[in-house]
Amino acid sequence: MNAWDIIKTIIFGGSTLVFFFILWFYNPFKHVEHYEVDKEVKEIIANPWKKVENGKTIAEEGRELFIASCSSCHSLRYDGIYLMSVQTNPKWKSVEKSVGRPVYRYGVLYKDRFFVPRDVYEAFAYDDLQGLKATLGQVPPDLSTMYLARGEGYLYQLILNPQKVLPGTTMPQLFNPQYDKQAKEKVAKIVAYLKSVNTPPPKEQIKRNVMGVLVIVYFIAMGSLLWKYRTNFLKRLGYH
Repeated sequence: MNAWDIIKTIIFGGSTLVFFFILWFYNPFKHVEHYEVDKEVKEIIANPWKKVENGKTIAEEGRELFIASCSSCHSLRYDGIYLMSVQTNPKWKSVEKSVGRPVYRYGVLYKDRFFVPRDVYEAFAYDDLQGLKATLGQVPPDLSTMYLARGEGYLYQLILNPQKVLPGTTMPQLFNPQYDKQAKEKVAKIVAYLKSVNTPPPKEQIKRNVMGVLVIVYFIAMGSLLWKYRTNFLKRLGYH
């Protein structure tokens, strides 16, 4: 393979990677709705690991709000949160300990939270889920990856005013700014919590970025060594 063949290979491979990158990560044909978020709210969501006056983090407060306000309809299996009716079932604890595994995230092992396989959870909670379906028209989704799928603006506006985002939805407005001065702050904390489940803290993100760079460097170095070995091997066989 001469220099021109190598250049053509690089151009073709690079073009293919760019093409799939655009389609996968930034699809220009996909319609995306933009939802505005107040500056104060944005600051809360952007810092889920920031500690507040009571010593808890914003994400921890958001988790408590999620359990109290959202777990009657929604689960969040990635962080060991299941329907309130399921978690109050005396038999559920034994299911968690027998088939679940403790939640481990960003260097912390939460021994009081268990990730249970979806099929096991849905089999145990079948009657509860069907009851919600009969009442609401469908089973409310698990929100484990909802932040990644929808983003902060959509989630904030949906929780704050469900009818505005999804007209006709059966989801109730639990946080009304007209009656609760802290409604926007509470919703922001819930969204910050959902972000903390899907997005690593800054220090962890730096580690991942460094690891990603090292992996790329490793593959480049190994590729170069293998190419050199291949060239020398072909020379010994008399092809060069």
